[in-house]
Amino acid sequence: MASLKAVAALAAVTLVGRVTATEVFLPPCLDPFQPFVYSGCFSEASGTQILPYRSPATPDDMTVEKCVAECKGNGYRYAGLVYYGVCYCGQTVKGDLTEESECSFPCKGDDTQICGANGKFSIYQDPTFVPVDQTTIADYDPLGCWTDDSPQGRALSYRQDSVDGATMTTEKCLQACHAGGFPFAGTEYGGECYCGVVIGNDTYSAPASECNMACNGAPDEKCGGPGRLNLYAADELLSLEPCGYEPPVVSSSSELPVVSTVSTESSTSTPLVEEEPTTSTTVEEPTSTSTPLPTLPPTTSTTAPVSTTSTTSSVCVTTTVIPPKCEYKCGKWCSNPLPDWENDAKSCKAAWTNCLLQVASCFKNAGFPQSLECFNFGQWCADVDDYCVKTPKGKKHDFFGKKPPKGGSPATTVTVTTACPTAAPTSTKPATTTKPATTTTICPTPAPTNICKQPTNNYYGYKPGKPVGGIDLPVVTCNDLVSDWPSYPFKRYSDPDTRKCKKYSRSTPSTACQDACKEQYEDCLDVYAEGCRNNKFRPRQDSYFQQMEKRTFWGGWSDSFNGAKDKCRAQYNDCLSVNRNVDVKGKCNKFCE
Repeated sequence: MASLKAVAALAAVTLVGRVTATEVFLPPCLDPFQPFVYSGCFSEASGTQILPYRSPATPDDMTVEKCVAECKGNGYRYAGLVYYGVCYCGQTVKGDLTEESECSFPCKGDDTQICGANGKFSIYQDPTFVPVDQTTIADYDPLGCWTDDSPQGRALSYRQDSVDGATMTTEKCLQACHAGGFPFAGTEYGGECYCGVVIGNDTYSAPASECNMACNGAPDEKCGGPGRLNLYAADELLSLEPCGYEPPVVSSSSELPVVSTVSTESSTSTPLVEEEPTTSTTVEEPTSTSTPLPTLPPTTSTTAPVSTTSTTSSVCVTTTVIPPKCEYKCGKWCSNPLPDWENDAKSCKAAWTNCLLQVASCFKNAGFPQSLECFNFGQWCADVDDYCVKTPKGKKHDFFGKKPPKGGSPATTVTVTTACPTAAPTSTKPATTTKPATTTTICPTPAPTNICKQPTNNYYGYKPGKPVGGIDLPVVTCNDLVSDWPSYPFKRYSDPDTRKCKKYSRSTPSTACQDACKEQYEDCLDVYAEGCRNNKFRPRQDSYFQQMEKRTFWGGWSDSFNGAKDKCRAQYNDCLSVNRNVDVKGKCNKFCE
C-alpha cells in the first residue's frame, strides 16, 4: 500500500511534455533485476502525457516483463502499459489513481496479463530508486558547460515550460527537474530549463566561456548560452541497482588439498586427499551464491601439480610444481593457468585457445580503467599462438621466460626430502592391474570458432576482425563439459571457470548470440566509451593501445564519449539483426569434436 501512496503523491507533480527531439533508445535490460512493483491503474488527463517516453518496441507481442525491461534498460523509474500493450516509461506519473477495474485490456503478448485500457495505464515502479522526497536540489553537482546544438536531438530531452523563462534561475530549474525525479538538469540561453534521464547523442563538453549568458532571473548566475547548456547531475536520483548491477558476493579462496591419515580395518594408515564431493546440476545458468562449486573431474589437459622424484641412496627428493591461482591479472580479474605444453604443437594450440576464450571475461570483470589492460592480455594470447606456429617443439616454460604473464602470481615449487620406501617383498601371486577410466568428462579446450557473427557497418567502420574499440564478440562454441553437452551443446565463454558460463540448448543458438551481442555492447560502453570520455586513460605510447589501434578505425580512439556510445549501440543492433537466425547445422554434434 505504501507504494500506491508514493505513486499517488508523485502523480500530483507537474511534468511538462516531451520536446521534439531524438531520444536515446537503449536496449532492454536482459540481466536479472529486482522486479518492478505494481502500483495501480492510472488515468491520463486530457492534453497531458502520463509517462513521456514511448518505447520503440512493438505492442504486438508486448508483455509486462518486456515493458519493465525496456524501462529498466533506459534508466526510468516507472513503466506503464496502455491499450493492449503500448509501453511507456518515465520518472514521475502525471495522472490520477483510478479504479482497478478500469484497466481491463489484455496484453497482446500474454492475454493473462493486463495492459491498461484506452487512456488508462497499468503502472509499475522500480523499487531500486531512492524516493524523490529523500533527496534535495543540493544533490545536483555542476558538470560545466556542454553543447546542445546537435542535429541528432537535444542534450536533455525534457523542456520544463512550467518554469518562467523571464525569471529563470539555476535553483528554479533544479527544483523543476528534482520534482520530476530527473538525475540531469540544465539551463540554456538565459531562460530555458531542460531535464533528462541520460545525456543525448552527440553532446560534448564545451569551454566555460561559451556558457556566457546570465540567468534572466539572476544576473550573477550563468544559464548557458546559444546552443550551450550549464549541466548538473544528481547521482542520488539514479537507480541504486541499474541494469547490469551485480550484488557483492563473499568469495572463498580455494585451499590446497588437505592430506590426512585414515585408519582402515586392517589398522594400516593410508594417505588420503580430501575432496569435495562432485555434484551435478540441471540449472542452465549457474549462480555464484549458494552451493559450492564441485571439484572438477579428471581432465586431459595438465594444470595440476607436477611432481618429479629423484633418489640418492635411501633419501628421496620430491619436487612439486603447483600452478598459480591467478596467472595473469587485470584489475579485479584473474585468468586461469594455461594448460602445460612441451614439444607438442597440438597442446600449445590448446593453451592458446584456452587463453583466447578468457578474453571476454577480462573485459567483463576487470573494472574500468584496469579493463584497458585486457587488450594487453588479448595480445599476450596472440603471442601464444605466434609461438605455437614458430616453435612447434616449444615449451610453456620457455614461452613464459620470453613473455611472462603480468600482474599474477608465479607457480609455486615445493621440495620435500623423505626416506625412500623399502622394496616390497616379492609375491608369488599374479599382479592385478586396475586401469583408470578413460572416459573424457571435460574437453581440454573446444575450438574457438564462434557460431555468432560480428556485424559489418560501412558507415561506422566495424566489420569481422575490426569491432568497435577492438572489443571482440564473446565466443559461443561447443560445451566443454560432458555432463552438460547432451542437453546443452553450446556455451558462451565469459568466465575463466567454464562451469560458471551460461550454456544453451540446440534450439536456442539465437538466444546465445543475443546474449553475446549484449555482453559485447556492455563491454563497449564500459571500456571503449569510457576510455574516450577519459582521455587521461589512453596514453598513445603504451603497447596495448598501439596494438589495439591497429584494429580500430579512424586512427584510434578519437571519438567523443557520445560518439563512441553511438557506435557501440549501432553495433549492438546490427549484431542482433545478423544473428537472428543462427545456423548451427553440423556444429557441436559430437562431444569434444
